[in-house]
Amino acid sequence: MDIQEYISELNETEKPAPEFEGKWERKNRNLNVAAIVGLLGIGALYFNMQSILAAITTLITMSLGPELQTEGNYFERLAANMEVFNGPLRVVVFITQFLFMLLPTVLLVKWWHTKNVKKYIRLNKTSFGEIILAVLATLAIIPAGNYVSNELVRWINIPDFYLEIAVMFFKANSPLEFIWLIFVVAITPAICEEVFFRGYVQRTFERTIKFKSVLLVGFIFGLFHMQPLGLFTLSLLGMLFGYFYYKSESLLPAMAAHFTNNFLAVLILYNPEPMQQFNLAAIEQIPLEWILLTLPIGIGLVYLYKIVAER
Repeated sequence: MDIQEYISELNETEKPAPEFEGKWERKNRNLNVAAIVGLLGIGALYFNMQSILAAITTLITMSLGPELQTEGNYFERLAANMEVFNGPLRVVVFITQFLFMLLPTVLLVKWWHTKNVKKYIRLNKTSFGEIILAVLATLAIIPAGNYVSNELVRWINIPDFYLEIAVMFFKANSPLEFIWLIFVVAITPAICEEVFFRGYVQRTFERTIKFKSVLLVGFIFGLFHMQPLGLFTLSLLGMLFGYFYYKSESLLPAMAAHFTNNFLAVLILYNPEPMQQFNLAAIEQIPLEWILLTLPIGIGLVYLYKIVAER
């Protein structure tokens, strides 16, 4: 290879680095520390403000005088009273995700890294094919993750009433409630959590540890949801979303995949009166045959995504 060919190859493979004029960047501080501090700081802000607002809304709701269940055992009373507080708590989640997760992330990128937030978090255009493949791969891999979680539940022998209480927040009983839950449970996390976890934390880690950031932040994503029985599934999904982000260098496929997973959960639990006889949530276990079919398809779709993204 002569010198001209070598220079030509460099021009084709090297990409111009973005300009980082933020305070952290100017002082040439450790990027991994920035990711950790951002993760812990925004995480603490989010959980604390959510707890405070949840307590306030609970007190306000009780002061308005709703009739609370006082009969039955503890779990029966808890399940009945959860229906009273579900509405206000959903509003709290919706508000805190935008005000105490998305907004601080955007401000942190501006202050510490660059004013070009869109470029830093990689809110870039991507092909329609990548988005479709991300959605299909997610749909194909979800059953395997849920199968593992369900088997763990069976092994620990958790009572059914506990599981019913755990899913009440995500369960809609009317078309209007279903639409509202899509905004709270599917659209909002697909935007706010992806900007935070993939757009900032993974992006910042990636600048030093490359692909390892996918695995690290995926596991942190699982821990963030504080669901021990769902840790495997949530971490797997976090790594999957991170892989889509890493390979495409765009936040859009990860957002689409995240929305798909959460929307499917709301859809399965959707149980308006006319559809009660078709309640999908009543299925006790995913057949193993489904896993043996869907998991290889999911892996194949992820590999196809890799090929398409690298073109």
